[in-house]
Amino acid sequence: MFIILRKKTIGLFLSSILFLGFSWGAYNYAAHPNMQNWKEQKIVITDVKTKQKVVSLTFDDGPDPKNTPVVLDVLKKHHTSATFFLVGSRAEDNPALVKRIVDEGHEIGNHSMSHTDYNGKNIEFIRNDIKQCNDVIYKICKQRPELYRPPGGYLSYDLVALTQKEKIKIAYWTYQQDSKDWKSGMKSAQIASHIIKNIKPGQIIILHDGSSNGLESAKALDILIPELNRLGYKFMSMGELIKLGNKE
Repeated sequence: MFIILRKKTIGLFLSSILFLGFSWGAYNYAAHPNMQNWKEQKIVITDVKTKQKVVSLTFDDGPDPKNTPVVLDVLKKHHTSATFFLVGSRAEDNPALVKRIVDEGHEIGNHSMSHTDYNGKNIEFIRNDIKQCNDVIYKICKQRPELYRPPGGYLSYDLVALTQKEKIKIAYWTYQQDSKDWKSGMKSAQIASHIIKNIKPGQIIILHDGSSNGLESAKALDILIPELNRLGYKFMSMGELIKLGNKE
């Protein structure tokens, strides 16, 4: 009796683990039930179809006064361009860094004003959050970003309708290229190894200069950029990558 019960318990435990694993995978591959349709319609951009060995480096949650300058130094050292998705409140506090990003030839995207969890927020709150961020960026560098990365990857039908109306592109990232670099304890070698191992043409790599682990992300660039260059890959801004994908 004990053995039978134990087998049942183990079976239930393993089934639960498999279910949780599937659920987590499904969440990552399709954050919204309509995700695949939006991808096919090029409303939500997670990658582009191309045979050329080109990818895009993107950075979230900055600008950060400690991490972003180091990221910029490494990008400059390797003559590599990237796209920075800025949080408006942080841009407001660090205008010189925003100007430096632009002056050094990088692209700027909108990552909301406050990086608030949008769950439970109405569409007017979201509209204002996006607008405030764009207004701050425009005030600093006279640019209004056309690329928008919602905080936490939030998606809804109302958000998509809003971005369509405002002619803003929802700039996601490639799932396989999310190294979770923001996690405490993630080292530069781990981050770089994940990116290099999973690299394919047309991908959008997500990193975080605005996280508490941002210096490890910056150090990872010194590993992954030369290695991807050695493998024949070139880097371009996300906006350029999208244009290339539209041509092919």
